[in-house]
Amino acid sequence: MQIAYSLLLVAVPVGTILPQTHFQWSGALYFLFLAVWTIYVGSHRSLGKNPPQSVTFKQGLAAPLFASISLFGFYTLLRFFPNLDIRTFISAYLGVAGVVAVASNLAPPLRSILPNAENVSWRIDFPKWLVEDDGEAVHLTLTPADILATAVGIAAAIASKQSGAPFTLNNFIAVCIVTELLQLLSLGSFATAATMLSGLLLYDVFWVFGSSHVFGDNVMVTVATSPVFDGPMKLIFPQLNANAANPYSILGLGDIAAPGLLIALMLRFDRSRSKGLSGADKTADSQKLPADKTYFITCIASYIFGLTVTVVANTVSGAAQPALLYLVPSLLFGVFIVAASRSEASLLLDYKEEFLPIAVKGDDTLE
Repeated sequence: MQIAYSLLLVAVPVGTILPQTHFQWSGALYFLFLAVWTIYVGSHRSLGKNPPQSVTFKQGLAAPLFASISLFGFYTLLRFFPNLDIRTFISAYLGVAGVVAVASNLAPPLRSILPNAENVSWRIDFPKWLVEDDGEAVHLTLTPADILATAVGIAAAIASKQSGAPFTLNNFIAVCIVTELLQLLSLGSFATAATMLSGLLLYDVFWVFGSSHVFGDNVMVTVATSPVFDGPMKLIFPQLNANAANPYSILGLGDIAAPGLLIALMLRFDRSRSKGLSGADKTADSQKLPADKTYFITCIASYIFGLTVTVVANTVSGAAQPALLYLVPSLLFGVFIVAASRSEASLLLDYKEEFLPIAVKGDDTLE
């Protein structure tokens, strides 16, 4: 994992140099490198001590609908309420999320660099009324590594908002947010993953290709390229033939996070198989890396293929492409091929993770 973290951090200075090469495919290679290593790091972080919360089948089914409502809501605000200042709120929200994500990502490697500092820690107790946790006392233990990581996160968030800040700083915060999401969230089962990703594929296709026919405007592109949403919500890279309206090529974080959740799930499935557990049993020791990563490696290869096809389609058509249109079929097909070739289709379909479901207010019977 230390090597993976290092490679991810190397992308910051390298990304700044690449635009100067004027190589036509530099942006595509940069996006591909960042996306793959973000998923790799996030997937392995999901094997840590704290198991991720699990998405139920109903929540996975509803995810594309909620995503559509959110997207169209933002589009409505941009089009009909142009004077409404939502940029400050969004910047503040993303700033806090970025600080937390950067701190969470940097703390583990800093602990290994500063091992003796672990002997020093500070405990902060929170009132029970402030954080609900089954009646138990809630506290936070901070070490020097945690404080240093948080300071770096705050500095990165502030610096990214300054005029002339390198675009790679935005991307660094963005990939930290995705790796944090992959660590904290599980799709629970392959059935939930396949259902949610299929729904998000339809969501992506409609809002990129179909929305202009319904609303007279490309809703997805309008929101994604709006300066209101300028921040670590996407990866950016300077275009060779940039103009004032579209200075950057864009890869949305959803095109990394959504497939990444399936890939992380398959890494944990590999782990359960390597421990000889059945699909319906509890998962294996979360501290152990799987000896056989067949499904995980297949998914990584499928993701690379799907994202490459997306780039080619974008280059040939000269128009924005719904990346999930190419990524989702590539991933699901790859998983099915491996499962069929190993006679593990039933094991895959029966696999469920015994994690805590995501709490939803007013819903006491989550499945």
